[in-house]
Amino acid sequence: MHIFVSFLPILLFITLYVGGGVYFSVTGVQDAFYQLSPAVTIIPALILGWVLHKDTTLKRMHDFLDGVRHRDIITMCMIFLLAGAFSVVTQNIGSLDSTVNLALSLIPSKFLLIGLFITTAFIATAIGTSMGTIATIAPLAVGLSNQGAFPIIIGIATVVAGAMFGDNLSFVSDTTIAAVMSQEADFKLKMKINSVIAFIAALITITVLFFSHNCTAEVYYNDYSFILVSPYVLLILLPMLGFNIFIVLITVLIFSGLLGCCLNNEYSILVFSNDIAKGFKSMHEIMVLSMLIGGLSGLANKGSKDLTTYLVHLVSKRGSKTIAQLLIAAIVSVFDILLANNTVAIIFSGEIARDFAKKYHIPPHYSAAWLDIFSCVFQGIIPYGAQILLAATIAGVSPLEITPHVYYCYILGIVSIIYILCNKNITIS
Repeated sequence: MHIFVSFLPILLFITLYVGGGVYFSVTGVQDAFYQLSPAVTIIPALILGWVLHKDTTLKRMHDFLDGVRHRDIITMCMIFLLAGAFSVVTQNIGSLDSTVNLALSLIPSKFLLIGLFITTAFIATAIGTSMGTIATIAPLAVGLSNQGAFPIIIGIATVVAGAMFGDNLSFVSDTTIAAVMSQEADFKLKMKINSVIAFIAALITITVLFFSHNCTAEVYYNDYSFILVSPYVLLILLPMLGFNIFIVLITVLIFSGLLGCCLNNEYSILVFSNDIAKGFKSMHEIMVLSMLIGGLSGLANKGSKDLTTYLVHLVSKRGSKTIAQLLIAAIVSVFDILLANNTVAIIFSGEIARDFAKKYHIPPHYSAAWLDIFSCVFQGIIPYGAQILLAATIAGVSPLEITPHVYYCYILGIVSIIYILCNKNITIS
């Protein structure tokens, strides 16, 4: 009973957030689940958490602030800021357009659908945002569909699939940052296990796409510059060489700004600084929400510990680390289905998953990988998620038509479960 009471604030937040989204969906409002800001919706939950926290006012405040200023939360927020700045700067200096056109120039017409998936996946991995990728690539998919390249439903679903591939693997994705920080995991180790699973799923997806439709349309693309693609190449290469993510983000951000100044006379240091500020602002909501969720976790800390103890007891009856990993996957999946936001789902389930993993001796890079993977699996197939809704709006089709054809997300989930079931001897490195 104590566990249930401790989680009432979180349940209230879910009820308000999901209830608002359902209401606006029924009334026909576009982007229904994004009409109510989660950073505002969480305030009643914080009030309830404050009331239910049986202690002095000073102790309540200390517990709340300890949650807000937790090292992982603050680290996450700093990475969010740098990632936002990098995204805006590279888009404004033309790196994004050059990367898209370079990818299109390499695609043979008969492999157009496969090429669309690979292009979208690369862009999403580079820029770290599935929404930004869909907004960029979806109109291209619609145009190719109008030329008879492939059915619009298959094309737009393939864009969503590629976007979720990158959202799951990018070093600057909100989900990657949240998963790694919440589990106190090593970026490189998490990406190592994540990459193996994602690339297997991608190869199977490419095979499915190859046999699903024959493309005959010509590919049209604009001019591109190899040097403008280099910030994304550095972003992917430097972490693989072992550089700290802060060093990587600062390096590629400065490099991108200097590149813009050298190649474009109108792109000055002042414009660069303004783009950085815009990037910071773009991360405002997720930063505030992360800190408030940290505060709510601080108030409900005892309940989290009790739930972890209960889960450990439950798993001990059944048997193994395999069951424990599947349970971590299930926890974040349920949160994502309820919240329709994979980053928020990871933040909410992160502390429970971390404590659970520690008590059951699951290496942090494994728990981080499962949080990231399964939140992205469901985010890419729920018809009321932002990614599907945005794609459906651009294509002018129903979200329910897109969901069955996002093959990559289904395959990713299946491959991940098989990996968990077959990988009995997990190790720290």
